[in-house]
Amino acid sequence: MISPIRKNLMFSGLCQGSFQWQRTVTFKLRPAYRNIMIKGLKIRVVVEDSDSQVDARLWSQHGLSFFLEVDIGPEKMRILMDTGASPEVTLHNFALLEIDPADLHMIILSHGHYDHTGGLVGVLRNVHRRIPVLAHPQIFSPKLKISPFLKYIGLPFSRAEAEAAGAVFLPSRSPALLAEGLTTTGEVKRDEPLETVEGFWTIREDQYCLDSILDDQSLVAHVEGKGLVVISGCAHAGIINTVRQAQRITSAKEIYAIIGGFHLYSASPERVEATAKSLQRFDPKVVRPGHCTGQRAISRLQEVLGDRCQLLACGDAIDL
Repeated sequence: MISPIRKNLMFSGLCQGSFQWQRTVTFKLRPAYRNIMIKGLKIRVVVEDSDSQVDARLWSQHGLSFFLEVDIGPEKMRILMDTGASPEVTLHNFALLEIDPADLHMIILSHGHYDHTGGLVGVLRNVHRRIPVLAHPQIFSPKLKISPFLKYIGLPFSRAEAEAAGAVFLPSRSPALLAEGLTTTGEVKRDEPLETVEGFWTIREDQYCLDSILDDQSLVAHVEGKGLVVISGCAHAGIINTVRQAQRITSAKEIYAIIGGFHLYSASPERVEATAKSLQRFDPKVVRPGHCTGQRAISRLQEVLGDRCQLLACGDAIDL
């Protein structure tokens, strides 16, 4: 059994000056994790910023979407993590990769930005039945960014529209156990001082405030004979914080693979260097950064980690 843990979380924001607000959340910090591992994991990159190296017909796009086939023993679980920025690109690539949306068991949304959620309604309409969509409840909050002026970057659909297309939303702040050996991180504990969130805004209680993107979460698989595989969308909470969260909720230490967006494209040189050295200490066998990581950061990660660090691209197949 899991004991509920009461957390007092402090946030600071900027709303016509500065202020602090506090909320109290009761949640289960760790799912009913029994240290049972999955047999294997196959990942296909459906949507990513970089052009495919395996099939020139695939469309690249700013965004991210992973198709996962999880071997849990007697059955295989098929998950779509994020949906890219548009249904046209996602469904086009599905067809070329021979992925049938009707075979999906679940959809996970890493956070509420358009480039990870924009394909959702189109995918749902091709599932032809109701399907669980797991996400943090704050994905529905307004998502804003100044680039170079204020823009809306949140969900390009309403909750009602997605539900009408077949979504059964499962809003959760806490880690969610999807199968033995497979869990989401839930809200990520943020300890690393350099892993800050800047430049994002929201509306909260009728106030214009900085958005710390609490809805950011990742997927964690514990693969038999290998270790933890951490799959991030953007890792707005910080990729180091995210990996530590994965270790915390599973009580496992060995990191085998870290895959996804690391959100370092605008990071300071100090943060990039600290990230590279921290990843080196985790000693993963596979590191596949992409999407929002940025070429400068990827180059440094490759210098530090060597051949085990390879850029993600559309159509890539990662067999773990």
